[in-house]
Amino acid sequence: MPRQSRVLPFAFILFACISYAADPGPKRFLIRGNIVTPDGVIANSWLDVQDGRIARIETTRPDVPDVPTLETSDYIFPGFIDLHDHPSFNVFPRWTPPHKFPNRYAWRDWDVYKHELEDRANALFAGGESFCDIDEYVEVKALIGGTTSMIGFSGHGAPKHLPDCIKGLVRNLDVYTGFYGPDQGHERIANSIGITPLDMTAKEAAGVRQRIASSSIDLLAIHIAEGLPSDQESAHELDQLDAAGLLTAHTTLIHSVGLSPAQLARVHRAGSSIVWSPHSNFELYGATANVDAAFREGVTIALAPDWSPTGSDNMLDEIKYAHDVSRNKLHGLFSSRQLVEMASSIPARIAYIDDKVGTLAPGMLADFFLVRPTNTSATGNPYDVLVAGDVTDIDLVVIGGIPTFGDPELLGNLNVKTEPVTVCGAARALNVNALPAGSFAEVEARLTAEMKAAGSRLAPLAECVP
Repeated sequence: MPRQSRVLPFAFILFACISYAADPGPKRFLIRGNIVTPDGVIANSWLDVQDGRIARIETTRPDVPDVPTLETSDYIFPGFIDLHDHPSFNVFPRWTPPHKFPNRYAWRDWDVYKHELEDRANALFAGGESFCDIDEYVEVKALIGGTTSMIGFSGHGAPKHLPDCIKGLVRNLDVYTGFYGPDQGHERIANSIGITPLDMTAKEAAGVRQRIASSSIDLLAIHIAEGLPSDQESAHELDQLDAAGLLTAHTTLIHSVGLSPAQLARVHRAGSSIVWSPHSNFELYGATANVDAAFREGVTIALAPDWSPTGSDNMLDEIKYAHDVSRNKLHGLFSSRQLVEMASSIPARIAYIDDKVGTLAPGMLADFFLVRPTNTSATGNPYDVLVAGDVTDIDLVVIGGIPTFGDPELLGNLNVKTEPVTVCGAARALNVNALPAGSFAEVEARLTAEMKAAGSRLAPLAECVP
């Protein structure tokens, strides 16, 4: 039997946090740009956003007087959907161990890791008073890279109900999205750190299996085979998952580094998918999932950053990293379009929320971002433009029709009250009335002091390239 895994720490407390204001933005607005849809780019066209949804897409300006209007030459993409993250740890700076590991148990049991991350995390999270500050900071980190939905605040050890600050900014797919009403507790995604007994007991596995069978949840996202292919401890986890009755079309396997081509064929036959996190995989193990074999077997693959200590700060950076891996190690296996779709429409489909988010079309929720086509080395293909750019090229992020982050002038033109923030030297702004824990500058100052007291430092919002 494989050794039982250890649980990543996180302490929670239920207490009141500042919630975002009831009127954080215009109820209706128009944006002109180059709209990126599954069927191609609709150039110089208009998004009509009403009451949180895309009401229509038109090639001529809708005859709607007296509404805020933006006229841009930007590309408009659907918001990224992050199916694998540990957001509470994204306040920590990059952690670079001096050697690689055979599996996740090796580094999680390592004294150096415990001292540098786990013990400091426990000190920071003790009592839970910092939860809303952490939530706001790490969601802004995700937001500036185009993420509008993410996962990771739930899981082993987390209570069923978190502070209401979780309702602000980025949608939390396993805690609160707003898809199913104004209250927590109705999301249809279960998130698990693993299948071994300390991560998921037999009773818990039976409960998840029953919830899938009764259609009360749509997806189990679970860490599986996070270790080298030569590591039998990791490879055995697929058998454990199957024996628990949880290798199904409603399961996505996070990491899957240790799965062989034959096991990946099994994953495909079961209708399961995988979530690929190459940056963190290479940092910790010197290898990543066999996405070449997975792709050729027909396995559905999503892309996600894992966490910023060893992965990427945001989804755009993970796409760029995966693009380099594809080009330099996989003979160009994935195009820029495929990688962008692995962070948007594909995870939406995996999570059974593709009727709500993941693409731009009339009736969909207005979760999208604007990218300024400034990189002259790109081909003109919108996906190449996005991959060639960086976070400073993102002009605006909208979630549920609420402009949350972007260029101060664009937010001002949408009549949004803003707080300035600097991202890699670029002047940007946040929607004051969408911030779940209040002023971002005050959140940053509090966390800076608390991280110092815990013996660490606050991670930057982004790792900026000179």
